[in-house]
Amino acid sequence: MAPAAPPLNRTALLVDACRTGDQAAWRELIRTYCPVPWAVARSFRLRTADCEDVCQATWLRVVENIHRLRDPAKLTSWLVTIARREAMRHVEQERRQVPIGDNACFDVAPDVSATVEETILDRSADVRLMAAFRSLNEQHQALLAMLLREPAMSYDEISAALGIPRGSIGPTRNRLLRRLRESVEPQLVLTG
Repeated sequence: MAPAAPPLNRTALLVDACRTGDQAAWRELIRTYCPVPWAVARSFRLRTADCEDVCQATWLRVVENIHRLRDPAKLTSWLVTIARREAMRHVEQERRQVPIGDNACFDVAPDVSATVEETILDRSADVRLMAAFRSLNEQHQALLAMLLREPAMSYDEISAALGIPRGSIGPTRNRLLRRLRESVEPQLVLTG
């Protein structure tokens, strides 16, 4: 059950006191209305630490913009709007983050029907592939990781995240994949 909202005249007095920098009023406002951004953040199914980040960002926006609140009676809906925007921003940032150095996405379950020789050859190719991947610079590793993630990121999203021109993504991807393929393909040994 949501806590009862304080009377509107009390809220208006708190908002006015906050605008003048009254720290006690800020503490009271935050204590009273803290459940609002928390509930919004939880509605996005965020982890507890992420909800805390969203709440903190929400209150930061409130502090920065309290002077823009024209009608203190709409404080709750204003908080909901700010918290929703912060939660969406947080979700978008999480979606764009690509861990570099975490190679777990390349782990593949072994093929139990493969022979010992095939397994050894596959592992050898895996080792060469990971070595080749690690030899790429961080931006190229991130580019390939973004292209392989599910759901796939668009070229526009990748361009914005990495700060590279959209038109260079495809050619760069092709060049990197060719380099990786060449490093994994068995080397032909000519005898004679």
